[in-house]
Amino acid sequence: MDQKILSDLGDYLLAQREEIIGEWLRAVEQNPDISSVDHLKDKEELRDHLPELCQNLAELLKSPQSNQNRAEVSRAARVHGRYRWRQGYRLEEVIRETSIIRIIISHNWLDAYARKVPKFDGGTRRAAENIIHQAVDDVISDSAEQFAEEQLKSTSHLNSQLGDALAELRQQKAAANAANNAKDRFLAMLSHELRTPLNPILLWANAKLAETQTAPSLKEDIQMVRRNAELEASLIDDLLDVARIRGGKLQLHLQLSDAAALFRDALEMIKAESVRKQLEVHVELSATNHRVIVDRARIEQVFWNVLKNAQKFTPERGTISIRSFNEGQEKLLFQDHRHRKRN
Repeated sequence: MDQKILSDLGDYLLAQREEIIGEWLRAVEQNPDISSVDHLKDKEELRDHLPELCQNLAELLKSPQSNQNRAEVSRAARVHGRYRWRQGYRLEEVIRETSIIRIIISHNWLDAYARKVPKFDGGTRRAAENIIHQAVDDVISDSAEQFAEEQLKSTSHLNSQLGDALAELRQQKAAANAANNAKDRFLAMLSHELRTPLNPILLWANAKLAETQTAPSLKEDIQMVRRNAELEASLIDDLLDVARIRGGKLQLHLQLSDAAALFRDALEMIKAESVRKQLEVHVELSATNHRVIVDRARIEQVFWNVLKNAQKFTPERGTISIRSFNEGQEKLLFQDHRHRKRN
């Protein structure tokens, strides 16, 4: 081995550094297995470690036994691994791109130097190849190790963030459950308080309806009062429905009913507002079959809501038309239509 020729080889590679880097850039950019280069803004990001690597190789060829030179190779490789992680590279790409520099130097440029220096053969060339291969192996090993450490740190950080997010989510869920429980207690208390004044009204209405001396015209008015009080009680029950639905405890009391009669009861409840707005209400219950299996209180509430909306969005002296009809043998439909005010 001729150390003088190895030293001159180091100077030669250093002098040809920009050409070596240019050849490496083209090879990496054309390699379909290294796609992360497409995300880099410029070539300076891609070639970040190469000038220093060429410098380190030149120094190693001049002083193969120098621990300082090997330490510099290791340091630069770790910086490169950290940098590539931040750039979004994959680990296999870090290894692959470093392997390309091995091929370029150990084949192309050692051949070029051998043509220039005929004495560069035999043991001297093998020594140069060993130094280059060892240096590249160290670069691959150290950069990959640093890359993996960065990946592990990032994963640990993400796991920590995930743990914090899950803890916060559990706290929010506990707070939401506490708020829901408080709401359920409030609704139960509110339901009780709202029911209290309705009970004597219903007792009075039932008592008056039971008296034989109550005039028929007065009984009609009392029946309307009772229906509205019963509807109010039903609405109070609806305050608790949200909690019942969430807990899977909502029950429907289904029974065979006359939908036409339930509709007329709901219509009677909104009669006063129709009179106030001078609305004409045309009802055509033309369905041949009004028999349905429903929860009477809830379907009556549906009718009441629909009719109240019709009243709300119909101008004064307007007309509301409602009709019922059957669609097939198993469907009963109600349809409303609103008209503008009359001249």
